[in-house]
Amino acid sequence: MALATTQGKKVALAALAKRRKANKTKKHIDNGSLPAGSPMYFYCDGCDADIIVPEDYIIRPRLCSECKALKDLGWLE
Repeated sequence: MALATTQGKKVALAALAKRRKANKTKKHIDNGSLPAGSPMYFYCDGCDADIIVPEDYIIRPRLCSECKALKDLGWLE
């Protein structure tokens, strides 16, 4: 699936607002309660979307791919 940023700033910001609204009431997973070897769950600083990485990740991801594209273009508020 193509990133929303490929369709322009207006579409990308509308998609960001939609993701923020959808993720606003979502329950977060406590990584400490998961069994060893489970993927780690983090949440995007821009829209609170799930970011799932293997347990042996090196760098904690701060932004989902959509928000990273927005930031790279200077469109993330």
